[in-house]
Amino acid sequence: MRPKILIIICTIWMSFVQAQSGNVGINTANPRVKLDINGSFKASKIITGNIPLITAVEKDRYVLLNQSTTDNRIRRVDSSLPGAPGLASIITYRLTNIERDWVESFNTKINATDYSLIVLSAFFDLDVEGTTIAIPAFGAKDVNNEWILNADYSELKSTTNGTWNIVCAVYPKTYVKIFPEKGPFNLNNTSTGTDPSPILQ
Repeated sequence: MRPKILIIICTIWMSFVQAQSGNVGINTANPRVKLDINGSFKASKIITGNIPLITAVEKDRYVLLNQSTTDNRIRRVDSSLPGAPGLASIITYRLTNIERDWVESFNTKINATDYSLIVLSAFFDLDVEGTTIAIPAFGAKDVNNEWILNADYSELKSTTNGTWNIVCAVYPKTYVKIFPEKGPFNLNNTSTGTDPSPILQ
């Protein structure tokens, strides 16, 4: 009887030792680390690798964290370093030798399904002439899932071909919550209105 008990104890002990030395997976057949959970979990405290402390300069900024696909450690990313990822990209499109001051359609070839593009500013390098006063009109629109830029001085034009500098911010749509289009809001022949159900309050 005693040899059977001894064998059972040894078997349990070896299973315990093997479990301690290997990786354990929940909902995954090939765990990559000591405990690999494929799904959601709740924890009162998560211990990660050595993440540098936030400096006084960084305390009012977004801090970008990145998880390594090789060792799964979480690290802080310094977006100011060359080649480091950021939350968004700032791109200036310099469009030269255009027809007077009119950019009807410039295809950035940026995928509008995965990325959002916002025109931050735009300026034209030449004086424009006409009988009215106008401010520059510029923007971006999604055409066939690609971002298209446009710019123009309505009712005005330059005497020669000029250059537009269009500054854009581009960021992955996974960074933001995209709400569906709201409206239409009928202003009942007035110039004021209110959204009865704002998305943020």
